[in-house]
Amino acid sequence: MPDWKTAQNLLCIRLDTIGDVIMTTPAIRSLKHAHPNRRITLMTSSAGAAITPQIPELDDLIIYDSPWLKATAPRENSQPEFEMIDRLRQSHFDAAIIFTVYSQNPLPSAFLCYMANIPLRLAHCHENPYQLLTDWIKDPEPEQFTRHEVQRQLDLVASIGAETIDPQMRLTVPPLARQQVRELLDREIKLDRPWVVIHPGATAPSRRYPPDICDRRTKEYSLYGLIIQ
Repeated sequence: MPDWKTAQNLLCIRLDTIGDVIMTTPAIRSLKHAHPNRRITLMTSSAGAAITPQIPELDDLIIYDSPWLKATAPRENSQPEFEMIDRLRQSHFDAAIIFTVYSQNPLPSAFLCYMANIPLRLAHCHENPYQLLTDWIKDPEPEQFTRHEVQRQLDLVASIGAETIDPQMRLTVPPLARQQVRELLDREIKLDRPWVVIHPGATAPSRRYPPDICDRRTKEYSLYGLIIQ
């Protein structure tokens, strides 16, 4: 059985959307930096997969829309789960790291990994997972404290020796995207003037900027001569 120092073929699981995957990138980078020859595969949802070409630390991608997430369409049967277990088993992963927020339960993902014979399985979890996790980090949130989600994921991988070298969220921006953005800016914005983008929307209600505060802030920024988009 491998240990975390020798584990080379890693599966990172983050089954949420684009923003959640981005929050996990510093932790993924720490895993890669700890052992640069590691192969890192990300398993994420169809929505989360959209950002993966911009994450240079990833070697492979598995798209899986799990039935325990709200956004997944209803299943007619459990065949996709059995197929995923077979796929994971055939990939011969040495270890799996399951990234969650404190309101999520990692055990369905852990069970998939257990059934796929992935020998090392790490996650935060509130309740005792017994054999489903080989490395259980008892979740202190929200009872003891809460922390930025980036720090939560960094703390998880630090428990297996992957110390952070850079806590910033970083993505690789393709040259074509840079060109397209500059063309859009040239049409609407004078680049020699200060400007700010305000994006109050979000999928989760808890992350949406209240409309009245957004309106007030927009007016305040306008007084400073900023161009609002």
